[in-house]
Parts: sequence; structure tokens; C-alpha cells
Amino acid sequence: MATFHYKGVTKTGKNVKGYKDSVSKQAALSELVAEGIFIEEIKISGNKNKSSFISNFKSSKKNLADYFFQLSLLLRSGIPLVEAQGIIARTTESEKEKGIIMDSASKVSEGMRFSDALAQHEDYYSPMYVNLIKASENIGRLSAVLMDIATYEENKRANADKLTSALVYPIVILLIGIGVLVFMLTIIVPKMRSIFDAAGREIPLMTKILLSLSGFVQRYGLYFFLLAVTAVFLFRYFYKQNDKFRMRVDERLFKSDLVAQSAITRFAHILAFQLREGLPLTDALYYATQTMTNKYFRRVLEDVRKDVQSGVKFSKSVKDAKIFPELFPAAVSTGESSGNMPELLERVTEFYGKKLEKQTSAVLSVLEPLFIVLIGLMVGFVVIAIMVPLMNMGSLAG
Repeated sequence: MATFHYKGVTKTGKNVKGYKDSVSKQAALSELVAEGIFIEEIKISGNKNKSSFISNFKSSKKNLADYFFQLSLLLRSGIPLVEAQGIIARTTESEKEKGIIMDSASKVSEGMRFSDALAQHEDYYSPMYVNLIKASENIGRLSAVLMDIATYEENKRANADKLTSALVYPIVILLIGIGVLVFMLTIIVPKMRSIFDAAGREIPLMTKILLSLSGFVQRYGLYFFLLAVTAVFLFRYFYKQNDKFRMRVDERLFKSDLVAQSAITRFAHILAFQLREGLPLTDALYYATQTMTNKYFRRVLEDVRKDVQSGVKFSKSVKDAKIFPELFPAAVSTGESSGNMPELLERVTEFYGKKLEKQTSAVLSVLEPLFIVLIGLMVGFVVIAIMVPLMNMGSLAG
């Protein structure tokens, strides 16, 4: 069931417009004509026509796991696919997501395969998910695969939320500290300068340094801020637009153990997930490669996939790449021999996932006190540099 927005004219010549729930566009037209409405324009609610919001829609995808989970449950309950999508659409708060679901339901009701309907919205549905669903349609495992996708998406979201939550505290501390320092250097210290000048007495070296720093920030702080913002903007621009620049940056980033382990762990997890759902190795390698954000790592994986397509063993290719830890090609080789590669890749994912979590926790546990100590030292320096001459002036006055 989908919702269509229409404009038309009644038999009495009155202009009307509204919404009509129906299984397809043709059915909606027939029902409206039967009601005595001559249709001038009809389109699915939220669908691309004069508006292009779906094609430009970059969803946060926070509800994607919920969508697949609900759809799987409804299909297992025996509810037809189109009707199940209609039920989910009616309970979806986001109008944009509702429009996408309705559009998919409309296309399925007109005879299109569900996977092909989802492929029409590639900005929302990952090509990897679309192809997993396409494979499941061929073997009659749609509801099971939808549940697996929902679980995978939920775990991915939970891991991302966990990392974000861990980073929030040190970042907030750093921002607050910087804000306090800027406030003191631009508001408090300049006011103290007039007091020191009026006293006409020699001030300590650290106070002179503080006053000089305050004057520098006042005169050039805005320019340095604009310069920093411009530098970040230019870096992002060249990183996105210049392939050679991005390749060099990503290659250097990949030399970091944290970046490399994170990328390899994610690759192993995605590859295992696809193989477990029945995708061929070459297809699974392709879609797993496309999900990698590090361009250097993607290039290596593309070379691996080409080797596998030409007949080279997967284990040999990843070993020859010389960027994977020894455990990875060993697990792949064992998986090739035993025919149980998805399980072994999952074990690799679990091992490196735990190792990565420990390393990340260790880094964060160092960053938090480090930021606090640095900010404390800087604020302490400002306070002491202000208080020492004031105390000297007070003692002389006494």
C-alpha cells in the first residue's frame, strides 16, 4: 500500500487535490476516476517528480536497522511484502524515509523485484544490502537475510555510537579549556594590563610573557583562526577532489596501527557477513572494498580482487599484499581448506576487534588526563602570572 498525491477537477469543475492510498499508481487512478475526479497530475507522496529531494537525500540511516527488522518480522508473520512496507511507512515519522519506503512499495506492486526497487535509492540502501537481498530472493530466504542485515546494521551503529561517546568527553574538555584560555587572554588579561601600567612598577618575566601573548592574540588571533579554518577547508577540498593527494594522505594514515587494524577488522567483518549470506567471494570482495573509506586500502583490496578473479587463491593474494597481519592470511588459508571461511573471518574480526578496543581505550585513557593536565598548566600559568605582581603591589602598599 502506497500513498499518492493528486491534483484534478471534479465533474462540476472544482479544482481538488489530496492523497489517495492504493497498491499502485494505476489502481489509484482508477479509484479516483470512479469517484468522479479527472486527474491532472498524480505522483507518489514523497516521490521524485518536480521535486528531487529523494535523489539528493543523504539520510543519516539511523532507522535502517529498525526498517529491516520490522520488515523481516512482518514477512515472517505472513504479511505480503507491499502491505508490510505500507505498515512500516505509516509508522515512520520522517517524511523523507516514508517517501522512500512508499516508492519502493509502489514499484514492487507494479511488478519490480524488491531488490531492484531498493536499488533505485542507492544513497539510502547500500549496494551491498541490495545484492544480499537479491541473492536471498533467488533462494527464498528474504526474511532471514533481512533480519541478518538488521542485526549487522544495529551492531555497526552501536559500535559507532560507542566510539563517539568515548571521544565526546576529551573533546569537550579540550574545547572548554581553549574557551577559558581565550576568554582570559582577550578579556581578563587586558584589564589587568591597565592596572600594572598604572602601578608603574617592574613586573615579573612570566607576566610580561603573558601580556605579550595576550596582545598577540588580540591583534592576530582572528587572523590565525581564519587561517586555520581556511587550511582545514583547503585540506578537505583537496582530500575529496584530488585523488593523488588523498592517496598519499591515506597511505600515511594506514601506517598507523590503529587505522590499519580498524580498517582490516571492518573489512573482515563485512566480508564474513556477505559470505555467510551466500554471496560469491568475488562479489563479496567487491562490495566490502567499496565500503572502505581509506583509498590506499581500497586500492590494495581491488588488486586482491583482481587476483582472485584471475584464479589466484585469496590467501596467497592477501599474503602477497604485505599489509595484512599474519593471522589474516593464515585464517583465510584455513578457511579455504575447510570450506568454513566466514566463521574463521569472524574469529579474526573478534580477535582484532578486542585488540583494537583495548588500544583505543588505552589512547583515550591517556588523552583525557593529558588534556586536563595541559589545560590546568596553561590556566595555572595565567593565574600565577596575574596574581604574583598583584601580591607584590599589595605587599608594597602595606
